[in-house]
Amino acid sequence: MRRREFFNAACLFSGALLFPFTKLFGKNFLLNDKEKIWTELIDYARWCPSPHNVQPWKMKRVSNKEAHLYYDPLRIPAVVDDRSSFTTVGMGMFIECLDIAARSFGYKVIAEHTPEKQMDASAKKFKLFSKLYLIETNEKVDFDRELIKQRKTSRLQYDGRRIEPSIITALTNISARDGYDFIYSADKELINYSIELNNETVLTRSDEKTTREEMCKWIRTTDKDAEEKKDGLWYRGTGASGKMTHNFFFHHDRFVKGWKRKESLHILNKTMRGTSNLAWITGPFENRNDWINAGTMLQRLWLEMTKYNIYLHPFGTVVTTQKKNSNRKLIMMKARVRCGSWSDWAIAVNHLAVSDLIQKIF
Repeated sequence: MRRREFFNAACLFSGALLFPFTKLFGKNFLLNDKEKIWTELIDYARWCPSPHNVQPWKMKRVSNKEAHLYYDPLRIPAVVDDRSSFTTVGMGMFIECLDIAARSFGYKVIAEHTPEKQMDASAKKFKLFSKLYLIETNEKVDFDRELIKQRKTSRLQYDGRRIEPSIITALTNISARDGYDFIYSADKELINYSIELNNETVLTRSDEKTTREEMCKWIRTTDKDAEEKKDGLWYRGTGASGKMTHNFFFHHDRFVKGWKRKESLHILNKTMRGTSNLAWITGPFENRNDWINAGTMLQRLWLEMTKYNIYLHPFGTVVTTQKKNSNRKLIMMKARVRCGSWSDWAIAVNHLAVSDLIQKIF
């Protein structure tokens, strides 16, 4: 009997050598309790959107109830986001994703933010953004955490369908709960004007050397580059070929005028086809707390859209460009977005793995 038990144990051990523990028992089998819960929460939150898909967040696990959220200064687009306001919005969205994912465990995430007025792009090391705590709760949220992974952004053409009035009402109510106004329009003339303004602004900003040089750090002009780096803007989401995207940013002098300039504008216009919904989101946007709160609201808004297979495309260049909009304060308080649905035009964006976000150096 003992011999049989010995051989059974030996076979099981041998099988474990041939098949990794993570294959036999799941990827979290070798993690302790504090690692398991935070790893799962981060696995959801890592799909959070960020400006240019820079993904600035880093996490340090402290205990099963506490983790610290840092940001990587090298991942702040300091030229196009000089106050780090939109990057901070992304951090607020990341925290909201953690909170929504935590509800399945019976927890909510409470953030204790540092007093830093804005993110420091000149820092030489990761900087603490917030201390996060898991607090037991019976409170429910209106969003299934799987929506976080289903959410997408499309810079390509939409299918022309208008959003149902009942959905507009839901989006308006979500914004209002956090002190923001969601203003919707299906006016074709206004939509065409906004598209024209956005496309002209994209080209204007690309003419600026400092802006273009910063963008070159985040443009992924080959499939290999996009797969390896798992961040930035993939050319497949622009409507242009990888070669043209590369030349536009790295040899931009060829696109300042002439037929290549016209071709660039043509591609931008083509990606906007089928746009039948436009919205503005207005509200407080003066300081770091406002930016974080805006991120909380925007994440909820985006997930509500995702329930109905509706996605949005923020017109970031219209919001941040001073050259076209002299009243900076007013523009900074208005986020213009393109909304819609599509079936064949969504491009999956690469995101960093959980292991890339949990730094071993801490």
